[in-house]
Amino acid sequence: MNPKLKYPLPTDINRHTMLVEQTARWFHIGYPPSESSKILIALHGYGQHPAYMLDGLKPLLKDDLCIVAPEGLSRFYVKGTDGRVGASWMTRDERKTDIKDHINYLNTWWSELEVDEGAEVIVLGFSQGVATAARWLAAGFKASKVIFHSGTVPQEWEESHPKFHQGIKKWISIRGKYDPIYPQNSHEAAATLFGLLSLNFETLLVEGSHKMNPDDIEPHL
Repeated sequence: MNPKLKYPLPTDINRHTMLVEQTARWFHIGYPPSESSKILIALHGYGQHPAYMLDGLKPLLKDDLCIVAPEGLSRFYVKGTDGRVGASWMTRDERKTDIKDHINYLNTWWSELEVDEGAEVIVLGFSQGVATAARWLAAGFKASKVIFHSGTVPQEWEESHPKFHQGIKKWISIRGKYDPIYPQNSHEAAATLFGLLSLNFETLLVEGSHKMNPDDIEPHL
């Protein structure tokens, strides 16, 4: 039994892994990625459907902006066994494997979009999508700007102190004043960590709770 696991597997069970091919989905609004000079990559939160998230971000569309949203590889019914479907990026089970799989998935997905090398790329992570975005960026993904909204940065950043692509010029961390899921102390801890990592960052408190408001994002695009 692994004492580090909160819910360890039973003893005397043999664990095996294998690689399989999986079909992933992604969505976009605005111009096609290959025809846009500015790309906003939106990584959804736990249980969200990326298409509905994009619907809420439509007010941001202007000029030749393209907003793309890949979907986490695990879909499920949000409530019960029927109804609305959402997706998740990972759970605590097989955590390291899921992190590796999602970084490989996002890199493969991005390479197939054929985005112009000179395009401005902004990464927006919401809720659970913050941790996924953070790990992808720590693995070397190239972006111009990063917006973390209502989500906690990975704990391993405190130990590993990752290096990021030098093209990232600004980091924005946003929290709704009445957010019951992403607490104020986590928001403050993230700011402290950004400072320790010598990142050019800005932390913001906005009206609202655990939800994105396009008006809060638009000034940072």
